[in-house]
Amino acid sequence: MFTHDEIQQRVQNRYIERVGTRLKKMRKLLIDRDWATIKLEVSQLLEGAQNFGFTEIASEVTKAIDVLNKQHLTRTAMDQEAKQTLEVLFKRLDRFLVEEHRV
Repeated sequence: MFTHDEIQQRVQNRYIERVGTRLKKMRKLLIDRDWATIKLEVSQLLEGAQNFGFTEIASEVTKAIDVLNKQHLTRTAMDQEAKQTLEVLFKRLDRFLVEEHRV
């Protein structure tokens, strides 16, 4: 039987693995300009970051959500502010994965 701490660590490790998977997916979605799905992916990152105390990730994700929600985003036009915000988030997530030794 697992202790509470062991269970918590396993759940946290699974979240970290999903960050890597989501990051790859979001990069593809950005190329495809699938803003609706990007918003969903980013929102799901926020919940886990908050739950596990990854405050820097939560802060970057919140910034991205704010920018994505205020822009009128379409598949025909690339919004530079949204693109730049996501690129900053992607770089932060890359660093996070390296820091957590999950790359």
